[in-house]
Amino acid sequence: MTSHSFPFTIHRIGTSEMYFKQQRSSSWQVRSTLLLSALVLAVGCSRGSGENLGFVSGTVTLDGQPLSQVMVTFSPDAGGRESYGVTNAAGQYQLRYTSQDKGAKLGQHQVRISPVGVEPREPIAVEATSPVPTQYYGEDFLLYEVNPGANEIDLQLTKAPLTTSS
Repeated sequence: MTSHSFPFTIHRIGTSEMYFKQQRSSSWQVRSTLLLSALVLAVGCSRGSGENLGFVSGTVTLDGQPLSQVMVTFSPDAGGRESYGVTNAAGQYQLRYTSQDKGAKLGQHQVRISPVGVEPREPIAVEATSPVPTQYYGEDFLLYEVNPGANEIDLQLTKAPLTTSS
């Protein structure tokens, strides 16, 4: 007589003896399955963006002094995902392309420096309280090239308005 509603199987041995055999997966099969699942998940989640990126870091200064807690945004001229970084107390930044990938797409970029919490492309009316002159964000930007490998791009800002040659 066999019952399948229990986690064990009852086998009739002889006429009056019962033998209980517990059905269980062997522990090595369970561990192997869990390990394989974790490995597949780790490999799938650790894949990079697949983009050709250059590592970008540097220092942001305003009239020679480090500018802390400002957002640095690199927007590719060719279109696509932007890269962002926030400066530390020493004015240093590193760009991130995604939460896992550091860097920026290769090529020319529009570079904006804006107060943290301010959309880099939006002009705002907080110039009096912002440490960043408005000529570095909103409709205005700087141009820099990102090359393969490491790119040290120091952004030396001034309070004086930028002049353009005619």
